[in-house]
Amino acid sequence: MIVTLHDVYQEVEKRLDRVDFPALWKGFSPFRFALYNDAKCYFGGRYVDKTASFAANTSIEYDGEQIAIWKLTEEPRDLDELTASLVHEMFHAFQETRGESRWANEMDALFNYKYSAENISRKLAEAAVMEDILVKKNVSAFPELLALRKKWAELFPREYDYESRIEQIEGSANYVELSALTQLTPEKGAARWRSAIARILDPDAYTPIRVVSYYVGAAFLDCIKACSAFDFTGFGPETFAQAVIEDVPPSNRVCPIVPKAERCIGDFLDNTRGIIQGALSKNQVVLRGEYRLCSLNIWDARWDGRYAISNSFVSYYDGTEKKLLTGDFVVEMGRDRLIHTVYRQ
Repeated sequence: MIVTLHDVYQEVEKRLDRVDFPALWKGFSPFRFALYNDAKCYFGGRYVDKTASFAANTSIEYDGEQIAIWKLTEEPRDLDELTASLVHEMFHAFQETRGESRWANEMDALFNYKYSAENISRKLAEAAVMEDILVKKNVSAFPELLALRKKWAELFPREYDYESRIEQIEGSANYVELSALTQLTPEKGAARWRSAIARILDPDAYTPIRVVSYYVGAAFLDCIKACSAFDFTGFGPETFAQAVIEDVPPSNRVCPIVPKAERCIGDFLDNTRGIIQGALSKNQVVLRGEYRLCSLNIWDARWDGRYAISNSFVSYYDGTEKKLLTGDFVVEMGRDRLIHTVYRQ
C-alpha cells in the first residue's frame, strides 16, 4: 500500500515517463513537481521545507524554477488521474515560462461579471453542437459552432472576453490533462471526456461560470483539432477562442431562453446570499481591520456587492508581509480590495 509522499511521488514519476508531452501541446515538456500535505513536502527526491507559496494545487516558483505542486490530504484513489492532474499543473508552469499574457482579470470579473440567461442559453446551444461534433463525429457542424461563437462574442463582448481567457488558461490545461489521461489509460480518458461533454450540456454547471469554462475550453479545443488545421498552440496576444472566429460571419440562429438557465441563476444568487448570511449570523470573526487583499480562491469565488466568498483560503498583506488564512470564509471588502472583516463560514 502506498502510504508516504515519497511512494506516491515515485509512482507518479513512472507514469510521467509514459506521457508524450509534445503530442499534448507543441513545445510542451515535463516540469519538476512537488507533493505536500499539512506536515511535509517532497520535491526533487527529498523532503524539503514548505514556503508560503505552497497553497492549493497549482504552479509556483520555487528555488528559482517553475514547478507544479499538488496537496495530498489522503492516499490517492487513482494514480493515473493524479498524474494527469499534475500534467495540468505542469502546463501552467509551461504557460508561465512561455510568457503567457492572456490571463483573465479575475478581480474585475468578480466585481463586474453579469450572469445572463440568454448568455447561458447560447452557450448551451453551442454545447449541443460540440456534442454533435465530438460524440456523433459530425465534423460538418464545425462552421455552425464558429458562427454561434461569433454571435455570442458580439452580443456579450465583456463576458466572452472573460470566458475566452479562462478557456485559454484553464481550458487548455484541462484539454492537456484529459489528453494525458487518455495516453495513460484510454478507457479512463474516454470516460473523462464523456463527463466533460455531459457537464457542458447541463445548465446547473454554468454557475459559477469560471468552473464550467475549464470544460467548455477543453471541448472547444478538441473540436478545433478534429475539424480544422487552426494552430491553437501559440502564445500571441489573442486567445484561441477570439482568433478562430475573426473571419467568421455571425449566426442568425435564434437561441430561445432555456427556462432552467434562469432558475439556475436565481438559485446561484440565493445560495450566495445564504452562505453570506450564514457566516454573518455565526459571527466567527478571524480578521478585522484594514488589510490589502492578496488573493482569494478564484476557483469558485462569489461577490454580492459587499461580501466575497472564498473557499479554502484567503491571502492578504499585513503591511508588507503576506499572510494566509486557511478555511472557508466570507470577506467584507470594497472594490478597492481593502479587507475590513473576514468571517469563517
